[in-house]
Amino acid sequence: MGLLDRLLGKDYGSDGILTDDEKELRDYENHVYTSESGVTDGTYAEFVIGDSFYTAKKGLVTTGTVTGGVFKVGDSVQICRGDTVILETVILGIEQFRTVCRKVAEGAEAGLLLAADDSSIKKQIKRNDIIKKV
Repeated sequence: MGLLDRLLGKDYGSDGILTDDEKELRDYENHVYTSESGVTDGTYAEFVIGDSFYTAKKGLVTTGTVTGGVFKVGDSVQICRGDTVILETVILGIEQFRTVCRKVAEGAEAGLLLAADDSSIKKQIKRNDIIKKV
């Protein structure tokens, strides 16, 4: 029994008629939550960068929104623009509205403190770059 059947409590035969919402849910179940996507095993996560800055005391800080998955302190990540990897680093800290967190999930706005010892890396990072979990 798939996700669609569990949510709607219905059993469809080959002649069953689905509404547009039911078709969309079926397609989502069949194509998004595959084992290759990494969503089900926790290896997939994406963060869209809104802004970034470098401080001498803390290091590289990026702010933005988690668009998928979960990020935790200690995760290895890549900053990407298209297919180009700009930086591979580790998350040293996470903050949400001046509150220190151990993890953030999809939909959250947050700041990620990344391990970077070179202040010039900030110039390479642009708005809408993507941080992906490795």
